[in-house]
Amino acid sequence: MASLLPGFEYDIFISYRHNDNLSGWVAEFVKALQEELAATIKEPVSVYFDTNPHDGLLETHNVDKSLEGKLKCLIFIPIISQTYCDLKSFAWQHEFCAFNKLAKEDQFGRDIKLSNGNVASRILPIKIHDLDAEDKSIIEAEIGGMLRAIEFIYREPGVNRPLKLTDNKSDNLNKTDYRNQVNKVANAIKEIIAALKSPVVKTTRTAINQQLTTNSARNKKVLLTSFALLFVVTIGYFVYQQRTTTNEQLPSIDKSIAVLPFVDLSEQKDQGWFGDGLTEEILNSLAHLKGLSVSSRTSSFAFKNKNLRIQDIADSLGVNYIVEGSIRKSGNGLRITAQLIRASDGFHVWSNTYDRDATDIFVLQKEIATRIAESLDISLDKKAIEQMQWAGTTSAEAYLAFLKGRELDDHAHERTRFIDLATLKRANHYYEESSRLDPDFVNPYLYHADFFLHYVLKDDPLYKDTLTDQQAYILFNKDLASAIARSKETSQADYYRIPQTMYSNNWTNFRSVIEKSLLSEDAPKHFTYQNFDLSSLLIALGYGEKLVEINQKVLLKDPTTGEASRTIIFYLMHLGKYEEALSEILKASLTPVRYGIDDYKLFAMIQLGKLDEAYELILQDPDQDYFTYYDLKAIILAKQGKFEEATDILKMTHRSSPFYLFAVNAVLGRQEANKEAAAMDKKILLDFPLFRSLFLAPNNLPYDLSATPNFARRLRQAGVAVPL
Repeated sequence: MASLLPGFEYDIFISYRHNDNLSGWVAEFVKALQEELAATIKEPVSVYFDTNPHDGLLETHNVDKSLEGKLKCLIFIPIISQTYCDLKSFAWQHEFCAFNKLAKEDQFGRDIKLSNGNVASRILPIKIHDLDAEDKSIIEAEIGGMLRAIEFIYREPGVNRPLKLTDNKSDNLNKTDYRNQVNKVANAIKEIIAALKSPVVKTTRTAINQQLTTNSARNKKVLLTSFALLFVVTIGYFVYQQRTTTNEQLPSIDKSIAVLPFVDLSEQKDQGWFGDGLTEEILNSLAHLKGLSVSSRTSSFAFKNKNLRIQDIADSLGVNYIVEGSIRKSGNGLRITAQLIRASDGFHVWSNTYDRDATDIFVLQKEIATRIAESLDISLDKKAIEQMQWAGTTSAEAYLAFLKGRELDDHAHERTRFIDLATLKRANHYYEESSRLDPDFVNPYLYHADFFLHYVLKDDPLYKDTLTDQQAYILFNKDLASAIARSKETSQADYYRIPQTMYSNNWTNFRSVIEKSLLSEDAPKHFTYQNFDLSSLLIALGYGEKLVEINQKVLLKDPTTGEASRTIIFYLMHLGKYEEALSEILKASLTPVRYGIDDYKLFAMIQLGKLDEAYELILQDPDQDYFTYYDLKAIILAKQGKFEEATDILKMTHRSSPFYLFAVNAVLGRQEANKEAAAMDKKILLDFPLFRSLFLAPNNLPYDLSATPNFARRLRQAGVAVPL
């Protein structure tokens, strides 16, 4: 059967490892998919599925030459298992990597724009196992971005296997149904084929933002599922650009610059952690220089693994210069290439190659930043040079250990539904090594505490440990105390006392702790790039106006600062100004960094009664299979009187969602919502949904504060009027 489009051999190519079909799983999936496609797409869709195994073939072996023709297909579906990412396997080398290369070079390109404006890849992964960090990094290095797959995984504690047709979704921690997942695959195929038949070629700034969906989705999950304790030393002293509220390119300042993440070109793709760390240190150094406007880390890292024109990136960020570079292994050391590019014409103002050891990171950062400053005719006095060398530690070994831990930390927060506590614990080994090498380095203590926070809040139902909640709570507080004691600035220590008090059982002095930091001249350093949930709690306690004042000043200088935009959006929602919040969300969506706002856009629409429109937007989102969206779906269905369907969807969610209590109240009623809130209130650490509800709807809480005596007591101690 020929392809639907001329010049292609097949519509769909199924790639898999032979071991994954020993039980017939792949064959059953293909059969089910073909049946679903016949019911979804009018024209017959051709599927290539070869039962002849090629596992273990190397490049020196004979390979069927006809395979290249068969790979000339519209959509490539790899069955991603625990064995698929084997660099020596036929499926990986001669199917996955081969198609990835072919698709990038054909008339459509690998990534295409769908009719709804989203961007999708012609590689449509089906994931049948949770992957370890190494396999995940292999596949993400090949595709140049985050792995976005439709999952066919059955999970119970200690269980990680492919989902079967006969599995009961109520027993599955993922709450996924086999037939529903097959339907999602068919619908995704339909969308891609429709887009290929009517391709969109024009590249605009809006299209660039859509191509950032991969990183935006990842970051959204980091923020909404992790509640991570990222009370990290703020990036630089921030010099910002002028804000815009239109869809035109941002106004460029004469000497404005963005530092893009250094690309890992090493064969094993195992130097990304070093590249990210070097990028941050260069960015930090440049941010201290007067006369130079530096785009924030969050904005620059939104373009990580994105194959876009330098001019397009510069236009999107509103800068005139771009720094980019690469890392590769060279003998026992590293070869680092860095270059400064003038965005207007692509002229290479400066470039150099360095052969160094990883422990030279601070020297290297200083050299590169100095050369960039000199190339832009920026004067460097003694104070500027000293500030450029600030990294929180003088020990390169301690810093490198910290970077390795943070790479694992990032992976732990990428999992679709839950925090991966096992990976976080592995990260903690590196943080402990970093603290051993430099006991005065603050950052490792802050990140080390994150594991204990998630452990106490039960954010990973798959993880088992003998550690008690009380022990974890003690270790959590020990880490925070260590960070405060070792802070190099008084304002930094004052800021870290806010989360320390926030997670304590006594809020009597909470306001004085907050105000000492919030009213200081260093407040913009700390309250712009802050923890997501700290912002929502401070708004709930009445500090929204001050936070908005701080963040509006930041946005005047750097309109790409997503965290600042979110704080303003949160405050408007707290005031019940949902139309204004939607307007602010629209402005924020035009910047490269837009994560963490889509869910709140939907919540605002629900509050305004735009139920059908909100539900349609959820269905269009590639991340609709996510527990926050389950809550929003359930709320919409309950408001429409579809309680049975809403109840089924509510079973798929997770208690850490900011909208969970709203969903329970809407679907099951006040009594059940109070039960859930009471269970959260009994935890040794304050649970996020309690105060998130307070900032989202202070006059329409989804539960009664009488059901949460511990939280109510804390609020009274902080001066909030709570009825007895």
